[in-house]
Amino acid sequence: MIKVRRVASRSAVLAAVLAGLTFGPAVPALADQTTGYSHDSSIGLTSTDWMARLPNSTLLSEISIPGTHDSGASLSGGDIALTQSMDLVTQLKSGIRAWDIRLGDSSGRLVVYHGIARQGQDFQNDVLGAADAFLKAHPTEVILMRVAQEQPASDFAGRVHSYASADPRVYRGLSDNPPLSEIRGKIVILQDFPSPTREGIPWANSGWSVQDDYNMSNNWDLARKWRGVAAQMDAASSGPAAKFYVNFLSASGGSFPYFAASGHSSPGTGAPNLLTGWTRGIINSCSWSANCIKEYSSVNCFLGTCSVAFQGVNMLATQKINEAQSVHHRYGIVYADFPGAGLIQSVINSNAGPVTTTS
Repeated sequence: MIKVRRVASRSAVLAAVLAGLTFGPAVPALADQTTGYSHDSSIGLTSTDWMARLPNSTLLSEISIPGTHDSGASLSGGDIALTQSMDLVTQLKSGIRAWDIRLGDSSGRLVVYHGIARQGQDFQNDVLGAADAFLKAHPTEVILMRVAQEQPASDFAGRVHSYASADPRVYRGLSDNPPLSEIRGKIVILQDFPSPTREGIPWANSGWSVQDDYNMSNNWDLARKWRGVAAQMDAASSGPAAKFYVNFLSASGGSFPYFAASGHSSPGTGAPNLLTGWTRGIINSCSWSANCIKEYSSVNCFLGTCSVAFQGVNMLATQKINEAQSVHHRYGIVYADFPGAGLIQSVINSNAGPVTTTS
């Protein structure tokens, strides 16, 4: 009994020390100063013609392309369903060239959904229309548009075909990996639904490698998500030029999408980072868990012990790309929730030398 009391007492003291240093895992740290994440409707980046600098012979698979996950989910659903703060038009102006469009039926129209949250955007007018208008003004660019069925819709494939075939900017070629010369000024549908008709390029076909491990069981699962993202970045950088690589930075489930992207205690762009509850230094509880990764920041140091703060996937991906800036790396399609100017610009700049844009 005495031994049990001593162990319990020791555990209680250690827990009290940790609580005094970290104030528990729900306490925010200092605000993150990186620009990988933004929850603002405009991120202050104008990058409308960056593809013009790429050679016409460049294969689609050879390009690093910034994209948005659940691209239209910027209007409804709260923190559970919202994945973007920029509308579709602003995304394109900021350099985004890959959309993830999820559709369902509403009053006889195909509209954008995220889960059951209807986003109030019509596929024909608000999605294809926005892409058409942008490409008319910027004909050197290409918009990749993954199209998937999110909610029930009768004759989904036939209705998508009806809209796509009526749009002269939709790519109707047969190549699964066209050069830029064939697709400039075009919408390239990445077809993620069964159909007897080819609508663009089949999604995730045999020439693709896709990382989309989106389910996090809790906040501390963020480390596992980051390992998957980082591994896919490395694979894309070293893999065959003709192979498509897709990397979803997004995650949710037991955590909010904004948290996975930012590591913040609340959605705001400048919100503080959440503390993990672990520490480094004299009291090194970080060493007890594989989920306390070296990429997480040490903050609020006191008497040789520092608290450990989460870092979101957007932040970590931006840092990883920037660390390799002196060498050309290909990252493929990088789909993100709430991408900030730093992340978008870093992905763009990874294309065979820096591409300067204005903010």
